[in-house]
Amino acid sequence: MSELSQPPIVHKIEPPNWWIGMKWNHLQLMLSGDNLDGISVMAYNHQLKVIAVHIGLNSHYAFVDLEITDDLPAGNYALEIARSNQSTTLDYPILEREDNNGRRHQGFGVEDVIYLITPDRFANGDLSNDRVDGILDDFDPSDPTKRHGGDLQGIIDHLPYLQDLGITAIWLNPVLENNSINSYHGYAATDLYRIDPRLGTNAEYKRLVEQSHHRQITVIFDHVSNHIGIHHPWLKDLPTETWLNGSLENHLSNKHYLLSITDPHAEELLRTFWFVDSMPDLNQRDPFVVNYLIQNTLWWIEYAGIDGIREDTYPYADQAFLARWAEAILKEYPDFNIVGEIWATEPAYIAMFQKENSRNFETNLPCVMDFPLSQAFRHYLEGSGKLREIYSIFAQDFLYSDTDNLMIFFDNHDMARGILIAKSNVSKIKQVMTMLLTTRGIPQLLYGTEINIKGGKSHVDLRANFPGGFPGNKRNAFTETGRTQAQNEIFSYLRKLLHLRKTHKVLTLGKMVHYPPSFDSDVYKYLRIGEDEIVLVLVNGQPHKQRVDLSELSHWFDSQSRFLNLMTAEALDLNFSEGIWVEGWEALILQFNR
Repeated sequence: MSELSQPPIVHKIEPPNWWIGMKWNHLQLMLSGDNLDGISVMAYNHQLKVIAVHIGLNSHYAFVDLEITDDLPAGNYALEIARSNQSTTLDYPILEREDNNGRRHQGFGVEDVIYLITPDRFANGDLSNDRVDGILDDFDPSDPTKRHGGDLQGIIDHLPYLQDLGITAIWLNPVLENNSINSYHGYAATDLYRIDPRLGTNAEYKRLVEQSHHRQITVIFDHVSNHIGIHHPWLKDLPTETWLNGSLENHLSNKHYLLSITDPHAEELLRTFWFVDSMPDLNQRDPFVVNYLIQNTLWWIEYAGIDGIREDTYPYADQAFLARWAEAILKEYPDFNIVGEIWATEPAYIAMFQKENSRNFETNLPCVMDFPLSQAFRHYLEGSGKLREIYSIFAQDFLYSDTDNLMIFFDNHDMARGILIAKSNVSKIKQVMTMLLTTRGIPQLLYGTEINIKGGKSHVDLRANFPGGFPGNKRNAFTETGRTQAQNEIFSYLRKLLHLRKTHKVLTLGKMVHYPPSFDSDVYKYLRIGEDEIVLVLVNGQPHKQRVDLSELSHWFDSQSRFLNLMTAEALDLNFSEGIWVEGWEALILQFNR
Protein backbone atom coordinates (compact mmCIF):
# COMPACT_ATOMS: atom_id res chain seq x y z
CA MET A 1 0.00 0.00 0.00
CA SER A 2 1.44 3.36 -1.02
CA GLU A 3 1.99 6.06 1.56
CA LEU A 4 -0.65 8.33 0.03
CA SER A 5 -3.25 5.57 0.19
CA GLN A 6 -3.17 5.54 3.98
CA PRO A 7 -6.39 6.97 5.46
CA PRO A 8 -6.26 10.27 7.34
CA ILE A 9 -6.53 9.89 11.12
CA VAL A 10 -7.48 12.83 13.34
CA HIS A 11 -6.72 12.50 17.05
CA LYS A 12 -7.53 16.04 18.12
CA ILE A 13 -9.24 19.20 16.85
CA GLU A 14 -8.45 22.59 18.39
CA PRO A 15 -10.50 24.48 19.29
CA PRO A 16 -12.78 21.54 20.18
CA ASN A 17 -15.93 23.55 19.35
CA TRP A 18 -17.10 27.07 18.53
CA TRP A 19 -20.24 29.16 18.94
CA ILE A 20 -22.73 30.88 16.69
CA GLY A 21 -22.96 34.65 16.86
CA MET A 22 -19.24 35.21 17.53
CA LYS A 23 -17.53 38.15 15.86
CA TRP A 24 -14.53 35.85 15.36
CA ASN A 25 -16.36 33.83 12.69
CA HIS A 26 -13.39 32.95 10.47
CA LEU A 27 -12.08 29.99 12.40
CA GLN A 28 -8.82 28.12 11.86
CA LEU A 29 -8.97 24.55 13.13
CA MET A 30 -5.75 22.76 13.97
CA LEU A 31 -6.03 19.04 13.23
CA SER A 32 -3.46 16.73 14.75
CA GLY A 33 -3.16 13.06 13.88
CA ASP A 34 -1.59 10.91 11.19
CA ASN A 35 -1.52 10.95 7.41
CA LEU A 36 -2.80 14.51 7.16
CA ASP A 37 -0.53 15.58 4.29
CA GLY A 38 -2.41 15.96 1.03
CA ILE A 39 -5.87 16.06 2.65
CA SER A 40 -8.91 17.92 1.42
CA VAL A 41 -11.75 19.00 3.70
CA MET A 42 -15.40 19.42 2.79
CA ALA A 43 -18.32 20.59 4.89
CA TYR A 44 -21.63 18.84 4.19
CA ASN A 45 -23.59 21.99 5.09
CA HIS A 46 -23.22 24.87 2.64
CA GLN A 47 -23.63 27.41 5.46
CA LEU A 48 -20.32 26.23 6.92
CA LYS A 49 -17.70 27.12 4.37
CA VAL A 50 -14.23 25.57 4.08
CA ILE A 51 -12.02 28.36 2.78
CA ALA A 52 -8.59 26.72 2.70
CA VAL A 53 -6.50 23.82 4.00
CA HIS A 54 -2.87 24.27 5.04
CA ILE A 55 -0.58 21.33 5.73
CA GLY A 56 1.75 21.67 8.70
CA LEU A 57 5.42 20.82 9.03
CA ASN A 58 4.70 17.11 8.55
CA SER A 59 1.81 14.72 8.12
CA HIS A 60 0.78 15.12 11.76
CA TYR A 61 -0.79 18.58 11.42
CA ALA A 62 -3.20 20.41 9.15
CA PHE A 63 -4.95 23.76 9.50
CA VAL A 64 -8.48 24.21 8.16
CA ASP A 65 -9.93 27.69 7.57
CA LEU A 66 -13.69 27.85 8.14
CA GLU A 67 -16.21 30.63 7.69
CA ILE A 68 -19.20 30.45 10.01
CA THR A 69 -22.00 32.36 8.30
CA ASP A 70 -24.35 34.59 10.27
CA ASP A 71 -27.37 32.39 9.52
CA LEU A 72 -25.74 29.13 10.59
CA PRO A 73 -27.85 27.41 13.28
CA ALA A 74 -26.24 25.66 16.24
CA GLY A 75 -25.52 21.98 15.75
CA ASN A 76 -22.92 19.32 14.96
CA TYR A 77 -21.47 19.81 11.49
CA ALA A 78 -19.93 16.99 9.51
CA LEU A 79 -16.48 17.59 8.02
CA GLU A 80 -15.20 15.07 5.49
CA ILE A 81 -11.40 14.67 5.65
CA ALA A 82 -10.26 12.99 2.41
CA ARG A 83 -6.86 11.76 1.27
CA SER A 84 -6.47 10.01 -2.07
CA ASN A 85 -9.41 7.57 -2.10
CA GLN A 86 -9.64 7.35 1.71
CA SER A 87 -11.75 9.57 3.94
CA THR A 88 -13.07 10.00 7.45
CA THR A 89 -15.95 12.13 8.71
CA LEU A 90 -15.81 14.20 11.88
CA ASP A 91 -18.54 16.07 13.70
CA TYR A 92 -17.64 19.61 14.71
CA PRO A 93 -19.93 21.22 17.33
CA ILE A 94 -21.00 24.83 16.90
CA LEU A 95 -23.00 25.75 19.97
CA GLU A 96 -25.47 28.32 21.23
CA ARG A 97 -23.84 30.97 23.42
CA GLU A 98 -24.69 31.07 27.14
CA ASP A 99 -25.83 34.16 28.99
CA ASN A 100 -26.28 33.13 32.67
CA ASN A 101 -28.47 36.17 33.29
CA GLY A 102 -25.79 38.56 32.10
CA ARG A 103 -23.25 37.50 34.71
CA ARG A 104 -20.60 36.43 32.21
CA HIS A 105 -17.63 38.51 31.04
CA GLN A 106 -18.23 41.34 33.54
CA GLY A 107 -14.67 42.62 33.61
CA PHE A 108 -13.06 44.04 36.75
CA GLY A 109 -12.39 47.62 37.76
CA VAL A 110 -11.68 50.23 40.37
CA GLU A 111 -14.52 49.14 42.66
CA ASP A 112 -13.12 45.61 42.90
CA VAL A 113 -10.58 44.05 45.22
CA ILE A 114 -8.71 41.13 43.69
CA TYR A 115 -7.66 38.12 45.76
CA LEU A 116 -4.72 36.24 44.20
CA ILE A 117 -4.72 32.47 44.75
CA THR A 118 -2.06 29.87 44.02
CA PRO A 119 -4.56 26.99 43.69
CA ASP A 120 -2.21 24.20 44.78
CA ARG A 121 -1.53 26.00 48.09
CA PHE A 122 -5.01 27.26 49.02
CA ALA A 123 -7.29 24.34 49.86
CA ASN A 124 -7.64 20.66 48.99
CA GLY A 125 -11.31 20.01 48.31
CA ASP A 126 -10.94 16.73 46.39
CA LEU A 127 -8.43 14.17 47.66
CA SER A 128 -9.08 11.88 44.67
CA ASN A 129 -7.08 14.08 42.28
CA ASP A 130 -3.96 14.43 44.44
CA ARG A 131 -2.25 11.72 42.41
CA VAL A 132 -2.96 11.35 38.69
CA ASP A 133 -1.58 8.65 36.39
CA GLY A 134 0.82 9.80 33.69
CA ILE A 135 1.84 12.99 35.51
CA LEU A 136 5.57 13.67 35.83
CA ASP A 137 5.46 15.70 39.05
CA ASP A 138 5.15 14.17 42.49
CA PHE A 139 2.53 14.78 45.17
CA ASP A 140 4.41 15.52 48.38
CA PRO A 141 2.89 18.05 50.83
CA SER A 142 6.11 18.04 52.86
CA ASP A 143 8.22 19.31 49.94
CA PRO A 144 7.66 22.99 49.04
CA THR A 145 8.67 22.31 45.39
CA LYS A 146 6.05 19.57 44.88
CA ARG A 147 2.30 19.44 44.56
CA HIS A 148 0.39 19.87 47.81
CA GLY A 149 -3.11 19.00 46.59
CA GLY A 150 -4.95 22.31 46.45
CA ASP A 151 -7.59 22.32 43.74
CA LEU A 152 -10.63 24.02 42.23
CA GLN A 153 -13.04 22.31 44.59
CA GLY A 154 -11.07 23.73 47.50
CA ILE A 155 -11.61 27.24 46.13
CA ILE A 156 -15.31 26.60 45.49
CA ASP A 157 -15.71 25.38 49.08
CA HIS A 158 -14.27 28.66 50.41
CA LEU A 159 -16.11 31.15 48.22
CA PRO A 160 -18.41 32.01 51.19
CA TYR A 161 -15.28 32.86 53.19
CA LEU A 162 -14.02 35.18 50.44
CA GLN A 163 -17.41 36.82 50.04
CA ASP A 164 -17.64 37.48 53.78
CA LEU A 165 -14.10 38.92 53.79
CA GLY A 166 -15.22 41.43 51.15
CA ILE A 167 -13.41 40.09 48.09
CA THR A 168 -15.07 40.91 44.75
CA ALA A 169 -12.65 39.26 42.29
CA ILE A 170 -10.32 36.27 42.32
CA TRP A 171 -7.21 35.77 40.21
CA LEU A 172 -5.96 32.20 40.06
CA ASN A 173 -2.41 31.42 39.00
CA PRO A 174 -2.58 29.36 35.75
CA VAL A 175 -4.88 26.36 35.89
CA LEU A 176 -4.07 24.68 32.55
CA GLU A 177 -2.37 21.31 32.40
CA ASN A 178 1.27 21.53 33.51
CA ASN A 179 2.66 18.03 33.09
CA SER A 180 6.13 19.11 34.15
CA ILE A 181 8.56 18.81 37.05
CA ASN A 182 8.00 21.28 39.92
CA SER A 183 4.88 22.46 38.12
CA TYR A 184 2.67 23.50 41.04
CA HIS A 185 2.86 27.19 39.96
CA GLY A 186 1.15 26.53 36.62
CA TYR A 187 3.29 28.62 34.24
CA ALA A 188 4.59 25.81 32.00
CA ALA A 189 1.49 24.58 30.14
CA THR A 190 1.45 21.27 28.29
CA ASP A 191 -2.15 21.43 27.01
CA LEU A 192 -3.82 24.78 26.33
CA TYR A 193 -7.33 23.34 26.21
CA ARG A 194 -7.30 21.26 29.38
CA ILE A 195 -7.51 22.15 33.06
CA ASP A 196 -4.74 20.43 34.99
CA PRO A 197 -6.29 17.15 36.24
CA ARG A 198 -4.68 17.68 39.67
CA LEU A 199 -6.81 20.81 39.98
CA GLY A 200 -9.97 19.40 38.46
CA THR A 201 -11.71 19.30 35.09
CA ASN A 202 -12.82 21.83 32.51
CA ALA A 203 -16.37 21.40 33.82
CA GLU A 204 -15.22 22.11 37.40
CA TYR A 205 -13.46 25.28 36.32
CA LYS A 206 -16.64 26.43 34.61
CA ARG A 207 -18.56 25.60 37.80
CA LEU A 208 -16.06 27.65 39.84
CA VAL A 209 -16.76 30.66 37.62
CA GLU A 210 -20.52 30.16 37.88
CA GLN A 211 -20.42 29.77 41.67
CA SER A 212 -18.19 32.85 41.97
CA HIS A 213 -20.62 34.89 39.88
CA HIS A 214 -23.46 33.70 42.09
CA ARG A 215 -21.61 35.36 44.99
CA GLN A 216 -20.86 38.54 43.01
CA ILE A 217 -17.20 37.58 42.62
CA THR A 218 -15.60 37.95 39.20
CA VAL A 219 -12.89 35.59 37.95
CA ILE A 220 -9.57 36.54 36.32
CA PHE A 221 -7.78 33.97 34.18
CA ASP A 222 -3.96 33.94 34.36
CA HIS A 223 -2.93 33.62 30.72
CA VAL A 224 0.47 32.98 29.13
CA SER A 225 0.95 33.80 25.44
CA ASN A 226 4.71 34.00 25.63
CA HIS A 227 5.76 30.45 26.45
CA ILE A 228 4.77 26.85 27.15
CA GLY A 229 6.31 24.03 29.18
CA ILE A 230 9.30 22.02 27.98
CA HIS A 231 7.20 18.83 28.09
CA HIS A 232 4.50 20.11 25.76
CA PRO A 233 4.02 17.60 22.88
CA TRP A 234 4.90 20.37 20.42
CA LEU A 235 8.54 20.15 21.52
CA LYS A 236 8.73 16.66 19.98
CA ASP A 237 6.57 17.40 16.97
CA LEU A 238 6.26 21.02 15.81
CA PRO A 239 3.08 22.04 13.94
CA THR A 240 5.05 24.45 11.71
CA GLU A 241 8.72 25.07 11.16
CA THR A 242 8.51 28.48 12.86
CA TRP A 243 6.19 27.53 15.75
CA LEU A 244 8.88 28.38 18.35
CA ASN A 245 11.52 31.06 18.67
CA GLY A 246 14.46 28.86 17.79
CA SER A 247 14.56 25.24 18.88
CA LEU A 248 15.28 23.09 21.91
CA GLU A 249 18.89 22.75 20.79
CA ASN A 250 19.37 26.29 19.50
CA HIS A 251 17.64 29.27 21.10
CA LEU A 252 18.54 32.55 22.75
CA SER A 253 18.51 32.62 26.54
CA ASN A 254 16.74 35.44 28.34
CA LYS A 255 19.00 38.12 29.83
CA HIS A 256 15.94 39.80 31.38
CA TYR A 257 16.95 43.19 29.97
CA LEU A 258 13.44 44.57 29.91
CA LEU A 259 14.48 47.85 28.28
CA SER A 260 15.67 45.99 25.18
CA ILE A 261 12.05 45.12 24.42
CA THR A 262 11.11 48.73 23.71
CA ASP A 263 14.61 49.94 22.81
CA PRO A 264 14.43 51.43 19.27
CA HIS A 265 18.13 50.62 18.77
CA ALA A 266 17.98 47.01 19.96
CA GLU A 267 18.86 44.10 17.73
CA GLU A 268 15.51 42.58 16.68
CA LEU A 269 16.84 39.07 17.21
CA LEU A 270 17.30 39.80 20.91
CA ARG A 271 13.53 39.97 21.29
CA THR A 272 13.16 36.28 20.37
CA PHE A 273 14.75 34.67 23.44
CA TRP A 274 13.15 31.99 25.60
CA PHE A 275 11.81 33.22 28.91
CA VAL A 276 13.72 30.45 30.67
CA ASP A 277 15.28 27.34 29.16
CA SER A 278 12.52 25.14 30.59
CA MET A 279 9.77 27.33 29.10
CA PRO A 280 10.08 27.52 25.30
CA ASP A 281 8.88 30.71 23.68
CA LEU A 282 6.12 30.59 21.10
CA ASN A 283 6.75 32.58 17.93
CA GLN A 284 3.83 35.01 17.68
CA ARG A 285 5.02 36.15 14.26
CA ASP A 286 3.94 32.79 12.84
CA PRO A 287 0.36 33.41 11.54
CA PHE A 288 -0.77 29.94 12.64
CA VAL A 289 0.47 30.57 16.18
CA VAL A 290 -1.35 33.91 16.16
CA ASN A 291 -4.67 32.32 15.22
CA TYR A 292 -4.17 29.45 17.64
CA LEU A 293 -3.51 31.72 20.63
CA ILE A 294 -6.31 34.20 19.88
CA GLN A 295 -8.84 31.42 19.37
CA ASN A 296 -7.66 29.58 22.47
CA THR A 297 -8.18 32.71 24.58
CA LEU A 298 -11.62 33.43 23.10
CA TRP A 299 -12.56 29.80 23.65
CA TRP A 300 -11.78 29.90 27.37
CA ILE A 301 -13.62 33.20 27.82
CA GLU A 302 -16.71 31.93 26.05
CA TYR A 303 -16.62 28.41 27.49
CA ALA A 304 -16.06 29.33 31.13
CA GLY A 305 -17.60 32.81 31.27
CA ILE A 306 -14.50 34.43 32.82
CA ASP A 307 -14.38 38.17 33.38
CA GLY A 308 -10.79 39.22 32.88
CA ILE A 309 -7.27 38.13 32.05
CA ARG A 310 -3.94 38.74 33.73
CA GLU A 311 -1.38 38.38 30.95
CA ASP A 312 1.89 36.92 32.18
CA THR A 313 5.32 38.23 31.08
CA TYR A 314 3.61 40.80 28.87
CA PRO A 315 6.65 42.63 27.43
CA TYR A 316 8.36 39.43 26.34
CA ALA A 317 5.74 38.37 23.81
CA ASP A 318 5.58 39.96 20.35
CA GLN A 319 3.96 43.36 20.83
CA ALA A 320 2.18 43.48 17.47
CA PHE A 321 0.61 40.12 18.26
CA LEU A 322 -0.49 41.20 21.74
CA ALA A 323 -2.12 44.33 20.34
CA ARG A 324 -4.07 42.21 17.85
CA TRP A 325 -4.90 39.65 20.56
CA ALA A 326 -6.28 42.29 22.94
CA GLU A 327 -8.21 43.94 20.12
CA ALA A 328 -9.90 40.63 19.25
CA ILE A 329 -10.85 39.99 22.88
CA LEU A 330 -12.27 43.45 23.53
CA LYS A 331 -14.16 43.46 20.23
CA GLU A 332 -15.84 40.22 21.30
CA TYR A 333 -16.30 41.22 24.95
CA PRO A 334 -16.46 45.02 25.39
CA ASP A 335 -16.86 44.85 29.20
CA PHE A 336 -13.82 42.62 29.61
CA ASN A 337 -10.59 43.78 31.22
CA ILE A 338 -7.00 42.68 30.64
CA VAL A 339 -4.07 43.50 32.90
CA GLY A 340 -0.50 43.09 31.71
CA GLU A 341 2.42 42.07 33.89
CA ILE A 342 5.22 44.53 33.11
CA TRP A 343 7.75 44.08 35.88
CA ALA A 344 9.52 47.41 35.84
CA THR A 345 9.74 50.11 38.47
CA GLU A 346 9.66 53.28 36.35
CA PRO A 347 6.18 54.75 35.79
CA ALA A 348 7.21 56.09 32.38
CA TYR A 349 8.10 52.58 31.22
CA ILE A 350 4.95 50.97 32.59
CA ALA A 351 2.77 53.69 31.06
CA MET A 352 4.07 52.91 27.57
CA PHE A 353 2.18 49.62 27.61
CA GLN A 354 -1.23 50.96 28.61
CA LYS A 355 -3.56 51.75 25.72
CA GLU A 356 -3.65 55.29 24.34
CA ASN A 357 -0.04 55.78 25.42
CA SER A 358 2.43 58.33 24.10
CA ARG A 359 4.82 56.08 22.16
CA ASN A 360 2.84 55.95 18.91
CA PHE A 361 2.05 52.26 19.27
CA GLU A 362 -1.46 51.22 20.26
CA THR A 363 -1.28 48.24 22.58
CA ASN A 364 -5.05 47.97 23.21
CA LEU A 365 -4.10 46.95 26.78
CA PRO A 366 -6.54 48.54 29.27
CA CYS A 367 -4.75 47.81 32.56
CA VAL A 368 -1.16 47.40 33.76
CA MET A 369 0.31 46.17 37.03
CA ASP A 370 1.69 49.07 39.06
CA PHE A 371 5.09 47.71 40.00
CA PRO A 372 6.48 51.20 40.70
CA LEU A 373 3.92 51.71 43.46
CA SER A 374 4.54 48.19 44.72
CA GLN A 375 8.24 48.93 45.07
CA ALA A 376 7.51 52.15 46.98
CA PHE A 377 5.18 50.26 49.34
CA ARG A 378 7.83 47.60 49.88
CA HIS A 379 10.61 50.10 50.51
CA TYR A 380 8.41 51.67 53.17
CA LEU A 381 7.62 48.30 54.75
CA GLU A 382 11.25 47.22 54.94
CA GLY A 383 12.40 50.64 56.24
CA SER A 384 14.55 51.65 53.25
CA GLY A 385 12.03 54.19 51.96
CA LYS A 386 9.73 56.88 53.27
CA LEU A 387 6.13 57.83 52.56
CA ARG A 388 7.50 60.54 50.28
CA GLU A 389 8.50 57.80 47.80
CA ILE A 390 4.88 56.60 47.68
CA TYR A 391 3.74 60.19 47.15
CA SER A 392 6.22 60.60 44.28
CA ILE A 393 4.76 57.60 42.44
CA PHE A 394 1.28 59.08 42.56
CA ALA A 395 2.72 62.44 41.46
CA GLN A 396 3.72 60.79 38.16
CA ASP A 397 0.18 59.67 37.33
CA PHE A 398 0.10 62.15 34.44
CA LEU A 399 2.04 59.51 32.48
CA TYR A 400 -0.90 57.05 32.41
CA SER A 401 -3.90 57.17 30.16
CA ASP A 402 -6.16 55.73 32.88
CA THR A 403 -4.96 55.78 36.50
CA ASP A 404 -8.05 53.98 37.76
CA ASN A 405 -7.15 51.01 35.56
CA LEU A 406 -3.91 50.14 37.32
CA MET A 407 -3.58 47.01 39.42
CA ILE A 408 -1.99 48.03 42.73
CA PHE A 409 -0.42 45.70 45.31
CA PHE A 410 2.36 45.38 47.86
CA ASP A 411 3.10 41.70 47.25
CA ASN A 412 2.12 38.82 45.00
CA HIS A 413 3.08 35.22 44.23
CA ASP A 414 6.52 36.27 42.93
CA MET A 415 7.78 38.40 45.82
CA ALA A 416 8.39 37.96 49.52
CA ARG A 417 5.25 38.73 51.49
CA GLY A 418 4.76 42.18 52.96
CA ILE A 419 4.68 40.97 56.55
CA LEU A 420 8.05 39.25 56.07
CA ILE A 421 9.86 42.29 54.69
CA ALA A 422 8.16 44.48 57.31
CA LYS A 423 9.85 42.29 59.94
CA SER A 424 6.42 41.47 61.40
CA ASN A 425 5.56 45.14 61.98
CA VAL A 426 1.79 44.71 61.86
CA SER A 427 1.20 48.45 62.26
CA LYS A 428 3.09 49.15 59.05
CA ILE A 429 1.16 46.40 57.26
CA LYS A 430 -2.10 48.03 58.38
CA GLN A 431 -0.86 51.38 57.05
CA VAL A 432 -0.02 49.95 53.64
CA MET A 433 -3.32 48.04 53.54
CA THR A 434 -5.08 51.31 54.28
CA MET A 435 -3.29 53.14 51.48
CA LEU A 436 -3.82 50.24 49.07
CA LEU A 437 -7.57 50.26 49.68
CA THR A 438 -8.14 54.03 49.74
CA THR A 439 -6.06 55.29 46.81
CA ARG A 440 -6.58 55.13 43.05
CA GLY A 441 -6.35 51.86 41.17
CA ILE A 442 -7.59 48.27 41.55
CA PRO A 443 -6.20 46.66 44.71
CA GLN A 444 -4.82 43.11 44.65
CA LEU A 445 -4.16 41.04 47.77
CA LEU A 446 -2.23 37.77 47.97
CA TYR A 447 -4.04 34.85 49.58
CA GLY A 448 -3.26 34.65 53.29
CA THR A 449 -2.54 38.36 53.66
CA GLU A 450 -5.64 38.56 55.82
CA ILE A 451 -3.99 36.29 58.42
CA ASN A 452 -0.40 37.50 57.91
CA ILE A 453 0.99 34.31 56.40
CA LYS A 454 4.69 35.08 56.57
CA GLY A 455 6.23 32.50 54.24
CA GLY A 456 9.83 32.92 53.12
CA LYS A 457 11.83 34.80 50.52
CA SER A 458 11.91 32.13 47.79
CA HIS A 459 9.00 31.37 45.47
CA VAL A 460 8.35 27.99 47.03
CA ASP A 461 8.38 29.41 50.55
CA LEU A 462 6.26 32.50 50.01
CA ARG A 463 3.59 30.35 48.34
CA ALA A 464 2.82 28.72 51.65
CA ASN A 465 -0.22 26.56 52.35
CA PHE A 466 -3.27 28.27 53.81
CA PRO A 467 -3.72 26.74 57.29
CA GLY A 468 -6.97 24.81 57.40
CA GLY A 469 -7.08 24.07 53.73
CA PHE A 470 -5.35 20.69 53.92
CA PRO A 471 -5.78 17.36 55.73
CA GLY A 472 -3.91 17.17 58.99
CA ASN A 473 -3.80 20.94 59.59
CA LYS A 474 -3.94 21.63 63.33
CA ARG A 475 -5.77 24.93 62.88
CA ASN A 476 -8.36 26.15 60.40
CA ALA A 477 -7.66 29.81 59.74
CA PHE A 478 -10.75 30.01 57.54
CA THR A 479 -12.71 30.24 60.81
CA GLU A 480 -12.56 32.75 63.64
CA THR A 481 -12.01 30.05 66.25
CA GLY A 482 -9.21 28.52 64.20
CA ARG A 483 -7.24 31.77 63.98
CA THR A 484 -4.90 33.11 66.62
CA GLN A 485 -5.64 36.39 68.35
CA ALA A 486 -3.05 38.14 66.18
CA GLN A 487 -4.56 36.62 63.03
CA ASN A 488 -8.05 37.70 64.01
CA GLU A 489 -6.76 41.21 64.63
CA ILE A 490 -5.37 41.63 61.11
CA PHE A 491 -8.33 39.73 59.60
CA SER A 492 -10.83 42.05 61.26
CA TYR A 493 -8.87 45.14 60.22
CA LEU A 494 -8.71 44.10 56.59
CA ARG A 495 -12.33 42.94 56.49
CA LYS A 496 -13.40 46.33 57.89
CA LEU A 497 -11.40 48.13 55.17
CA LEU A 498 -12.85 45.96 52.42
CA HIS A 499 -16.41 46.56 53.51
CA LEU A 500 -15.79 50.31 53.86
CA ARG A 501 -14.80 50.32 50.16
CA LYS A 502 -18.19 48.90 49.32
CA THR A 503 -20.24 51.29 51.45
CA HIS A 504 -18.24 54.46 50.79
CA LYS A 505 -17.94 54.80 47.03
CA VAL A 506 -15.84 57.92 47.48
CA LEU A 507 -12.95 55.57 48.37
CA THR A 508 -13.05 54.12 44.87
CA LEU A 509 -14.63 56.79 42.68
CA GLY A 510 -13.76 60.04 44.47
CA LYS A 511 -11.19 62.52 43.20
CA MET A 512 -7.79 62.08 44.86
CA VAL A 513 -5.96 65.16 46.17
CA HIS A 514 -2.71 64.66 48.10
CA TYR A 515 0.01 66.65 49.84
CA PRO A 516 3.78 66.01 49.84
CA PRO A 517 5.07 64.56 53.12
CA SER A 518 7.69 66.76 54.72
CA PHE A 519 11.19 65.33 55.07
CA ASP A 520 11.18 65.60 58.86
CA SER A 521 7.70 64.47 59.84
CA ASP A 522 7.02 62.04 56.95
CA VAL A 523 3.24 62.31 57.26
CA TYR A 524 1.23 61.59 54.15
CA LYS A 525 -2.12 63.37 53.78
CA TYR A 526 -4.62 62.80 51.00
CA LEU A 527 -8.30 63.30 50.30
CA ARG A 528 -10.88 61.31 48.35
CA ILE A 529 -13.51 63.85 47.32
CA GLY A 530 -17.04 62.93 46.25
CA GLU A 531 -20.26 64.83 45.79
CA ASP A 532 -21.68 63.95 49.21
CA GLU A 533 -18.62 63.18 51.32
CA ILE A 534 -14.91 63.71 51.70
CA VAL A 535 -12.55 61.18 53.21
CA LEU A 536 -9.27 62.34 54.72
CA VAL A 537 -6.48 59.76 55.11
CA LEU A 538 -3.55 60.54 57.42
CA VAL A 539 -0.52 58.22 57.50
CA ASN A 540 2.22 58.72 60.11
CA GLY A 541 5.52 57.42 58.78
CA GLN A 542 7.28 57.71 62.14
CA PRO A 543 7.28 55.30 65.10
CA HIS A 544 6.32 58.09 67.51
CA LYS A 545 3.12 60.10 68.03
CA GLN A 546 2.92 63.33 66.01
CA ARG A 547 0.66 66.36 65.80
CA VAL A 548 -0.34 66.72 62.18
CA ASP A 549 -0.89 70.21 60.79
CA LEU A 550 -4.17 70.40 58.85
CA SER A 551 -4.16 74.09 57.95
CA GLU A 552 -3.50 73.51 54.25
CA LEU A 553 -6.64 71.35 54.06
CA SER A 554 -8.98 73.75 55.84
CA HIS A 555 -10.50 75.23 52.70
CA TRP A 556 -12.11 71.90 51.94
CA PHE A 557 -14.10 71.95 55.19
CA ASP A 558 -15.99 74.17 57.62
CA SER A 559 -13.92 75.98 60.28
CA GLN A 560 -15.21 73.55 62.85
CA SER A 561 -15.84 70.23 61.18
CA ARG A 562 -17.21 67.03 62.65
CA PHE A 563 -15.51 63.93 61.32
CA LEU A 564 -16.16 60.24 61.72
CA ASN A 565 -13.28 57.80 62.16
CA LEU A 566 -14.45 55.11 59.77
CA MET A 567 -12.42 52.33 61.39
CA THR A 568 -13.59 53.00 64.96
CA ALA A 569 -16.92 54.83 64.37
CA GLU A 570 -15.65 57.55 66.78
CA ALA A 571 -16.88 61.11 66.13
CA LEU A 572 -14.22 63.84 66.13
CA ASP A 573 -14.49 67.62 66.23
CA LEU A 574 -11.43 68.91 64.36
CA ASN A 575 -10.00 72.39 64.78
CA PHE A 576 -7.77 72.85 61.76
CA SER A 577 -5.63 75.46 63.42
CA GLU A 578 -4.79 72.98 66.18
CA GLY A 579 -4.30 69.95 63.96
CA ILE A 580 -4.66 66.35 65.09
CA TRP A 581 -2.49 63.85 66.93
CA VAL A 582 -1.67 60.63 65.10
CA GLU A 583 -0.04 57.66 66.81
CA GLY A 584 3.23 56.16 65.61
CA TRP A 585 2.82 53.92 62.52
CA GLU A 586 -0.88 54.80 62.43
CA ALA A 587 -3.21 55.45 59.52
CA LEU A 588 -6.48 57.33 60.09
CA ILE A 589 -9.49 57.34 57.77
CA LEU A 590 -11.73 60.31 58.59
CA GLN A 591 -15.03 60.91 56.84
CA PHE A 592 -16.87 64.23 56.51
CA ASN A 593 -20.36 64.64 55.04
CA ARG A 594 -20.55 67.63 52.70
